[in-house]
Amino acid sequence: MASQVDTGVFQTIETVNKDKLVIRDKLYGEHIITEPVLIDLLQSAELSRLKGVCQHGVTALLGFGPKVTRFEHSVGAFLLVRKVGASVEEQVAALLHDISHTSLSHVVDYALSQPGEDSYHEVHKSRFLKTTRLPEVLTRHGFGDLKALDEELFPLVEQPSPHLCADRLDYSLRDALAFDKFSLEYIQQVFHSLKAVPHATSPNRILALEDPQLALALARSYLATDRDVWSNRSHANIYKRTGRIIAELVRSGRVKEDALWILSDDDFWALLRREASPEILRELDRLETEGLPDESKLQLPRETKIRTLDPDICQGAQAEPLPLSVVLSEWAAERQQYIAGRESTRE
Repeated sequence: MASQVDTGVFQTIETVNKDKLVIRDKLYGEHIITEPVLIDLLQSAELSRLKGVCQHGVTALLGFGPKVTRFEHSVGAFLLVRKVGASVEEQVAALLHDISHTSLSHVVDYALSQPGEDSYHEVHKSRFLKTTRLPEVLTRHGFGDLKALDEELFPLVEQPSPHLCADRLDYSLRDALAFDKFSLEYIQQVFHSLKAVPHATSPNRILALEDPQLALALARSYLATDRDVWSNRSHANIYKRTGRIIAELVRSGRVKEDALWILSDDDFWALLRREASPEILRELDRLETEGLPDESKLQLPRETKIRTLDPDICQGAQAEPLPLSVVLSEWAAERQQYIAGRESTRE
C-alpha cells in the first residue's frame, strides 16, 4: 500500500512499492525514483534523521523562519544533479553531502569548531560515518570504493564559493522561497534552464545558466537572503548565544557530543533544558521568549560567513562558461560593494 510523508516545508515522498518512490517537490516538480541504491538511501535511518534537523538550526526552531529541513535540502541537491544528467554515483554524493550535519545545523560551529576550521559537520564527517550502515549500503549496491561519501570529488555537487553547485543552488533557492526573496516562477525557470557544461561526465563539469539576467536575479536574491537570514546579525546573535550554551554543556560532560548526531532539533533542545544549570536555563528562557534582538545594535560575529553567488554563464553550446561578474560588470561592482558593506559590521 502506498504511503506519503512530508520531508520538510516544500517536499513529500510517496512510497509506491519497494521498487518505486515518487518525490514531489514544490520547487522542482515530480520525480520517479527506481534505482535501488537511491531508494535504500532515501529510506535509511541515517538520512531520515535529517527530517528533524532544520536548515536554520535554532532560529527556525524558535520560530524565526520556516522549518526547512536538511533532508529536503539533501533531496533537492540530488534532484538538481539528476536533472542535468549526472551519474548515479554523483546523485548519491549529492543526496549524502549533508549526512553528518548535527542537531541545530551550523549552530554547532559556534560551539565546538576551532578557529579557522571548516564547518563542524565536515571536519567530523568520517568519524560520524563510522557509526553508520552507509558504507555497507553503498558496497552492497556496487559503490564499494565509497567515493560517493566524499562530495568534494563531484564538481556538480560541491564548488568553492561563489561558484554555482547543487548544494549552494538548492539551499539558496529553497531559502529564497521560504523567506520570500525569489518567486516560485523564477525558481522554476532556474531549474529548467540549468545545465552541466561541457557535459555531465566531464572531469571539469560545472553547473551553468544561459540567461545573464536570470542569473543576475538569482544572485541578487542570494544576497538578499544572506543579508536578512544567513549573515543577519540578529540571527547570528542567537546562534552565538546558543553555541556558548552547547559548548559549556558538552565540555562539562553534562551533554554527550554524540547526542548531536542522534537527536532531532526539538529533542536536543529538550536535552539542553534538562541538563542546564539555573543560569543556563534562564538564558534558554530568554532565547525562547525575547524574540530577535535589534540588529542595529549588534556586530557580525567573526565566525559568521558572508555569502555571495557568482553563477557561471554559458551562452550557446560551444561557448566557454564565464562568471556572471565577467559577463555583467555591474554585478562585479555590486557584489564587491555588498561584501565590503557586510564586513564593515563585523566585530
